[in-house]
Amino acid sequence: MDEPTDDPVPASLDNEGSYVCDNCGEEIVIPLDPAEGHSQNYVEDCPVCCSPNVIHVDWDDNEARVWAEPEQDRF
Repeated sequence: MDEPTDDPVPASLDNEGSYVCDNCGEEIVIPLDPAEGHSQNYVEDCPVCCSPNVIHVDWDDNEARVWAEPEQDRF
């Protein structure tokens, strides 16, 4: 019988994701932290044009789905 592990994050999980800034069109690579939960939402300024984006990260097994939308359209 396998012993339970204390490591909640398998090594095979994605550790980077990317989104396209809606304002400038640049692809932005971001670090991912699966320890923050299966569904994450936060605001981050684009490092190219400084426009605020709402970043969405959804984890499905060991794969992350990342997308963004302009903050002004969200809140």
